[in-house]
Amino acid sequence: MTDFGAATGTVSTVAPQRVRGALPWIVWVLGTLTYLVAIVGRSSLAGLGTDVAVRFDAGSATLALFATLQLAVYGALQVPAGLLLDRFGARIVVTAGMLIMAGGSVWLAFAGDATTAIAARVLTGAGDALIFPSILRLLALWFPARRVPFLQQITAQIGQLGQVLSVVVLTLLVHVASWEFAFGVLAATFVVFALLDAALIRERDRRPARSAGSPSQFALLRDAVREPGTRLAFWIHFVTPFAGTAFSLLWGIPFLTAGEGLSRETASVVFVVFVLGGVVFAPLMGLISGAHPGGRATIAVVSVLLQAAALGAVLLIPGPAPLWLLVVWVLMISSGAAASMLAFDVARRDNPLSRLSTATGVVNMGGFIAALVAVYLIGLVLDLQGADPAAYTRVELRWAMASVCVLWLVGLVGIAVESRRRRRAHP
Repeated sequence: MTDFGAATGTVSTVAPQRVRGALPWIVWVLGTLTYLVAIVGRSSLAGLGTDVAVRFDAGSATLALFATLQLAVYGALQVPAGLLLDRFGARIVVTAGMLIMAGGSVWLAFAGDATTAIAARVLTGAGDALIFPSILRLLALWFPARRVPFLQQITAQIGQLGQVLSVVVLTLLVHVASWEFAFGVLAATFVVFALLDAALIRERDRRPARSAGSPSQFALLRDAVREPGTRLAFWIHFVTPFAGTAFSLLWGIPFLTAGEGLSRETASVVFVVFVLGGVVFAPLMGLISGAHPGGRATIAVVSVLLQAAALGAVLLIPGPAPLWLLVVWVLMISSGAAASMLAFDVARRDNPLSRLSTATGVVNMGGFIAALVAVYLIGLVLDLQGADPAAYTRVELRWAMASVCVLWLVGLVGIAVESRRRRRAHP
């Protein structure tokens, strides 16, 4: 038997005996490709901002709603997604997620106004919310504990290639063919993967949670939240990735150009460094996590301290920061996404398989809550300074970026408190 809580005093999460052969790898490859396709849908408007503005006669505030509402829906549905997974299993949930995303893409293809298009994006976000937790569950079921952290990191990084496909392929389809054709193709791709997932994904030796005597959904959620390891994992996921998310989602390019004086071309190169940094840190974090399971919270704290130190150096230097320092900063914040995956290792260690996906949903909310607050907080500080979006100044942007330090402080306090509680619960 594979024991995900092998350390003394932890809660044992027991998976079925290891299966040799190709089947686990088939499940993993299909799940990873499904996640990649979901990322294409999530970021499908990333290269189409001007097209969206023209097609739906949308201003800047309306354009922002496309991203923030979709992200908010994704975060809000993480706990329901976990409850559904613990009750119905990954095959049903991931298939439903693909079909919901297909519906959102069809709706967006033929939307006639901004309100309808935003509603379609909300539906897409709802389907997207079901995918990654399903893949995490499949990894926990099919692979030994020592291998899961590395595979989680690789899965996450392969999935992020969906951003490139959305910007390059989907944007090309819109411009070469039409909006309706491009999003129709995307919807058809979701349907194809829904059929593949329904046919090939399995949860071996699964005992459905809806059988007689099984705990209620409320009991699953209550027990998951009561577990100190779940709360510790929540704060790890809260504090590590939000700076990178805020950078990539909205504020990175304005800060580098208007704030630090880079040309848009140079800023784009720095952005590529940010993406590549995540590719490097992901397998490294996975290997360290597998080798040192007791040090995962410490690794997360180190990532945060490095992020904060790099940002502090950029903000405190007089005048524009040198390019090498900006590169160091984006590399440090790129470590946050990989460090955030350690949270799922912590949650898996301390929760039994019967409520693992519910606990994963609770944990996954952390990063999305922090990201939404960070994006909004930066904008709020800019507004409080009377900043003009067409002419941001270095001082205005630096004060705004400094505001995220509050979230780092909150998250580090949360880690310290819950680490102490976990040690008492699992001496």
